[in-house]
Amino acid sequence: MTTASPTPVGDSRKHRSGRRGLAGLVLASLVAGALAASLPATAADETSAAPSAEVGVTPVRIEAETYTGNNNGDVIDGRVMNTGVEPDAGASGGSRVKNTYNGAEIWFDDVDLGSTPLSTLTARYVVNESRSGVNPSIDVYLDEKSAENKAATIALEPTGSDWASYGQTTSDLLTEVSGEHTVIVVMHVDPKPGESGSYPNYVGNIDYLEFGPESLPETFLTTADAWKYSDDGTDPSGDGSLSWTTADFDDSAWKEAVGPFGSKRGAADLGGGFVANTLLQYTLDGSPNTVPTYHLRNEFEISDGQLAQLESLQGKITYDDAARVYVNGEKVAGFVDDRVDDAANQNLTYAGASNGNPLTSTFTIPADALKSGGNTIAVALYQDRETSSDIYLDLTSLAPTGPAPAPEIADIALHVGSTQAERNLTWYSNVDVPQGAQLAEAADVVDGVFPASARTVEATRSGGTTSGEFFRDATFDRLEENTEYAYRVGSEETGWSAVHTFRTQDFSGDFSFLFFGDPQVGASGNLARDEAGWIDTVNVATQTYPDAELLFSAGDQVDTASSEAQYDSFLKPEQVRSVPLVVTNGNHDVGSKAYEQHFNVPNEDLESGGASNGTSSGGDYWFLYKDVLFLNINSNSRDFDSHNAFLEKVIAEQGDKARWKVLAFHHSIYSVAAHTSDGDIIDRRTNMPAKISELGFDMVLMGHDHNYTRSYLIKDGELADPTEVAGQERVEAEDGEALYVTANSSSGSKYYDTRAPEAWFASVINQEKVRNYSAIEVTDETLTVRTLRSQANGVAAPVNSVVDEVVLAKADATTELDVSVDVSTRTLGGTQYVSTVVTNNEDAPVDVVVETAYGAKSFAAVQPGKSASVAMSSRAAAIPGGDVTVTATGRIGGETVTTSTTASYPAAG
Repeated sequence: MTTASPTPVGDSRKHRSGRRGLAGLVLASLVAGALAASLPATAADETSAAPSAEVGVTPVRIEAETYTGNNNGDVIDGRVMNTGVEPDAGASGGSRVKNTYNGAEIWFDDVDLGSTPLSTLTARYVVNESRSGVNPSIDVYLDEKSAENKAATIALEPTGSDWASYGQTTSDLLTEVSGEHTVIVVMHVDPKPGESGSYPNYVGNIDYLEFGPESLPETFLTTADAWKYSDDGTDPSGDGSLSWTTADFDDSAWKEAVGPFGSKRGAADLGGGFVANTLLQYTLDGSPNTVPTYHLRNEFEISDGQLAQLESLQGKITYDDAARVYVNGEKVAGFVDDRVDDAANQNLTYAGASNGNPLTSTFTIPADALKSGGNTIAVALYQDRETSSDIYLDLTSLAPTGPAPAPEIADIALHVGSTQAERNLTWYSNVDVPQGAQLAEAADVVDGVFPASARTVEATRSGGTTSGEFFRDATFDRLEENTEYAYRVGSEETGWSAVHTFRTQDFSGDFSFLFFGDPQVGASGNLARDEAGWIDTVNVATQTYPDAELLFSAGDQVDTASSEAQYDSFLKPEQVRSVPLVVTNGNHDVGSKAYEQHFNVPNEDLESGGASNGTSSGGDYWFLYKDVLFLNINSNSRDFDSHNAFLEKVIAEQGDKARWKVLAFHHSIYSVAAHTSDGDIIDRRTNMPAKISELGFDMVLMGHDHNYTRSYLIKDGELADPTEVAGQERVEAEDGEALYVTANSSSGSKYYDTRAPEAWFASVINQEKVRNYSAIEVTDETLTVRTLRSQANGVAAPVNSVVDEVVLAKADATTELDVSVDVSTRTLGGTQYVSTVVTNNEDAPVDVVVETAYGAKSFAAVQPGKSASVAMSSRAAAIPGGDVTVTATGRIGGETVTTSTTASYPAAG
């Protein structure tokens, strides 16, 4: 995967005329496989981008045994050429020419080499070095054996010491060939010194010959190619036009150098491993302002034979801050260039979104944008603003691409839904085809086969990703509790992903979830190590708490917002496909749409805490899970009015449905490490706590500072109880008092030292520079936060030893059973009655006692949703108004609770 998003330009999916048929695809695949095998490992592994030499031209294969004539009349040493069965029944169907000898010839009449010039010849053969002569080779002629008609000479290197080890070699033809010809093959070998008999003159066995098109280079441009460039802050066209991107433009006065190109305030080292080979001018002459736009040009050659084979070229470019790519005067890609006004002077403008380190992206040049001969590629490179600190450009490759790749699915993640009866999904695909998600009870899925009753849901949201792939969202609803489900994504037409499973649990009652501080994989500079640490923490946590129902991240899932390699690492734990994931938008996530495309969050409001520009991610969201209302806001946005409106609305509409309210955001406002005194943190600390107290949040979960901090209870931004003891094991919160928890690193990618050990808000601080996670247990009465080491800190602090534990309860909170009482009076036959109906609204049975002035009645185990009723009579002709007392007894959270309710009735008679 790659990073950042090229702006779509035109339709890059158009096909040129005369494309290959099915037979051509089959033949092309044979040779393309051999080509991929010969590439360096890194190129061969990237199958979607590896060059394919036979995209638009069909190779012509001649099976050796189909010859129409030979010179067996000139038998040497009694040997006669014939055909034999291959030991491996190999690629050509099982036959080959045997008994070849020095001077042997075979002819192939009426061979149609097609109308497109072919430039290479491939031979598949066997040379048994223990039974053949030395220096075996073949000469190939067209129509007659003459020097002018020779097409190629191919040396046949020994393939082993048996007749089953095949070799394959490709040589360039002496001249391009096409049309119909007689193909003549003449075999040569030198006698093996010191040996006599027939074997010293034996050449080898010939399987087939294949004429193919001109070979394509691995790439038409690399970092090592010199560019012409202008960095003086002037408009190269002079009139705002794009004439500087065309072949006719005179760039002879421009500078010439090899990339990467760049500058960081006039220095070549930009940090993060990005170093410019050619230093660009950083500021305008006589001004403190940066050069707004740089202009670079290059040229690459494509022959007729190469152009005939191309579907497209795929470029790979690293840039900062924004870029546009032109080929032969036409725009083919744009990166973070939405600020460029096409109606104004595109050649002198600022663009970009202050993305930090340079971004790497791919772009596609369709074959229709290319021409035979010289092709001009031009790049406009933009600074973000007048005070931008750095600029960078490196075009590392411009590689031929083969046929469209087979559909592939990646980055599947299971997310929390709006309630415990829903699950959200996301996945990526390398092709833009209709896909959905399929769900069935796991017991009904046998050997990966889904039953006919499986439910298929369409993708609810889809589109192109910042890495040039395509994302899909879906939602599973109407889930049953305590049920194991199996699911997969894809389609019958394009294939399904592997099968994954998840299990729902009780839809009410106690539960626990796991809270992880900034994974930020890649932050250490060693992505593999960060990935391993993250996986280990998730494994330790889920093995220790196998019934945990959520995986909750404090944000900064990745270090570089647009890095698909880092997203691959973050999504590597299998648990993210089986336990609902809850994510938070961190400052390292926000700078790309990849965050929104990888994560499908419920009840999202993209206006509240909205994205700052068209290339970043934003939005606030909420969900209900059992007895907790979770709200998660994008703290990258300091639009507090927007956040507050969202929080107020959700609390007003959903607050009464939950016992607890938990708020999450990334930027810790009560931390003690590197960020504690940052201006933006102080701003949040000033503006957020009062609203948090006003809306009655019980707990706030945060990250960002990579240093564990548990606060005292805080109300309106002040210490709620001066008598609270540091590290107190149980705290009881009055209305408006909240507990703030800042997590440490869960991957070990980055730790910050404590800067404010005496901070007034910090009850517990821990920085041992070992990986942590927190298990948060929820009951009706308490929230318990237990923070543990997922990495040992010496013998005294092993894995799963406790860093901190605190129990949060509501002060003076009385737990009551939800029982409703309805009382009325009536007169029947001169007798007065007091009628009482008691309804159990709890999820468990309750015992009920009804007491009136005229008697009492007991009811045992009134079931959930059921009612008990009784009518008490009086002998008096009339009765005054009075009260009925109902006492209900049941269990909540494992404890026996008794609730008394008094209801009045009117006089009667």
